[in-house]
Amino acid sequence: MENTKNQDDFHPTGSMAFFLALIAVFALIWLSVYALMISRGVV
Repeated sequence: MENTKNQDDFHPTGSMAFFLALIAVFALIWLSVYALMISRGVV
């Protein structure tokens, strides 16, 4: 039964950090493309 207790306390911090970093990278790419489009007068 102590194995199920360890599974209940498990928090995937590494995968959550990776997912947040991936979102941040995509947001930076999107913002750079959007700023480029604004500078060219497309938007």
